[in-house]
Amino acid sequence: MMINSSNSQHKKVNVLKHQSLISSGIVQPLQSIPFHDEAPIFRRLMSGKNLHSEADKHIAIHEISHLQPQDRSYCQPHYHNCNEFNLILSFEKLVFRITLGDETYIVNAPASIFIPRGLSHSANVIEGQGFFITIIDCNTYEAFSD
Repeated sequence: MMINSSNSQHKKVNVLKHQSLISSGIVQPLQSIPFHDEAPIFRRLMSGKNLHSEADKHIAIHEISHLQPQDRSYCQPHYHNCNEFNLILSFEKLVFRITLGDETYIVNAPASIFIPRGLSHSANVIEGQGFFITIIDCNTYEAFSD
């Protein structure tokens, strides 16, 4: 809502009524996520049990910028109690090795990956820079290994 301050006859409006619906997210180290090792990837939680919990979604953005070869294998196979949806986006080039069950795919941005609840999966960068966005269809998800 915009308020025109030049007209003094407007009633005072509570402009902070919906402020809690806007967030810049919570920065999290990648290794704090189960089945993920330390890597120089900038991770920001945008929605989850500690942020916008009423949305009932876990959403995280991973910013990837030209990882060195020794930093590219950070995600171990795991599965969740909720469906997961991943987006791979880049302005230039971003390539991932995606494992779904016992199958491995080389995936170039732009791409989307749907991972049904219970399907073992992993996602590791091969090359490039861009964004890997994770959307898990509940905010209290759990991760398990095979």
